[in-house]
Amino acid sequence: MIKINSDVSIPNETFMNINNTKSFDNTSQSIFNKCGKASDSPKVTKAIDEDNKSLSELISGNYSVLYSIDWKTSEGTQKFLDISQNFSSAAGKSLFDDMISRYETGQISKEDLQKNLKILLDMSEFRPNDNASDAEWTSYYDFLDLKNIVESEGFTIEDLKNFDYNNYFNKITKPCAENFIKDNEEFAINAKKAKLLSSYDVSKSQIAPLLPKITNIKTGDNTVIQKFNDNEYQITYSDDAINVKDGNKQYVIDFEKLFSQIKHENDKNSVKKMIQSLSAPVLIDLSIEVDTIKVCNESDSATYAQYDGKDNVITINLAKKDEKNAVFALAHEIGHSLDFSKQDGRNIVNSGFNKEFIEIAKRELTKLDGKSDYEKQYATTNPVEMFAECYALLNMGSSADSNYVLATYFPKTLAYVKKQIEEQRNLSEGDRNFIGRESTLFERLSENSSR
Repeated sequence: MIKINSDVSIPNETFMNINNTKSFDNTSQSIFNKCGKASDSPKVTKAIDEDNKSLSELISGNYSVLYSIDWKTSEGTQKFLDISQNFSSAAGKSLFDDMISRYETGQISKEDLQKNLKILLDMSEFRPNDNASDAEWTSYYDFLDLKNIVESEGFTIEDLKNFDYNNYFNKITKPCAENFIKDNEEFAINAKKAKLLSSYDVSKSQIAPLLPKITNIKTGDNTVIQKFNDNEYQITYSDDAINVKDGNKQYVIDFEKLFSQIKHENDKNSVKKMIQSLSAPVLIDLSIEVDTIKVCNESDSATYAQYDGKDNVITINLAKKDEKNAVFALAHEIGHSLDFSKQDGRNIVNSGFNKEFIEIAKRELTKLDGKSDYEKQYATTNPVEMFAECYALLNMGSSADSNYVLATYFPKTLAYVKKQIEEQRNLSEGDRNFIGRESTLFERLSENSSR
């Protein structure tokens, strides 16, 4: 995954923006909680009892029930739809009108009215799709005005009554919520199928000849000889550094310099362990290309690691516990750093502007037309991610996400990237080393936009 400035767009109109997440393996929990269940099963009976209890609480004016609904999920959205419609049927009015009525009769304070309306309106808000009618868009913008009114201190009941909540709920909330639930169901199905592809064996596929042959021979307590295809490297590990010898050349990964922004020793040791699992060519690329590695702990994120194209920094999410995929993800980010290089005195993101690479990938991408999303995977997001996923596969023998799709649909793209990587590595170190803080990313990319 690459992070760039929000005002920069790498030209990738030739690629379909198929995925927005780092990995299908790290999607939200499955929403299949009712499929195939008999109506008299204990779980369903319990759910019905809970729904009846919630409805009774709402009818009695206990709106705190709304606060227990995780309305940002499919299950929560469905529960909100059900409880709203059941309440209207039972009470003869919407939750919105009921709250106003209870305030007018002195049953709840203005502070409680404001608090409960805020959560109700948050749950009710759905943006219409681009094909919505003018009337639907007008209703949506009126709804946003209503939210602003409720959040202000000086609103009146008449301000609230001027908005037709029932019309908004039926015309916007209900259909948009149903589409949201449907889309999430399809995504969950794709995620489940994509996870099955995580065990795909690329060594038995058509791209097997392109994959690296890696053998490690331990020659000392901290030293190994690694045979990578036809090359041989000596790798020496220590607490302070990793030294890689390639013939007469020696490359050093200085942990003190690389981890200058990591505070805790445990975090440093976790990253060291990942780095020690990288192949020799990737270690050499790391020593030349990357200035700094940082860490974060974002358990809610699906992202293992991220490359900052502005400052030439890799951030590793230590909250992700799948160590194997974390190593492949780190290699992927090092691939991004290799892709961003200094050439002819300018910094260039090669894959984003390499017309030949994009055309080859575009032709192979057509084989995915009409295929389900789970077959497309992360490499098909854009040219930059395609390059990084190919890099991981070619240098580690696997990627975190895209083994199946690259092996099945992109053999020519993978072969081209293999040559492209070698061209990058044959540049002088001065030309390879990305100057992360020399200028803004926008300036660096815009001056190369004709490539």
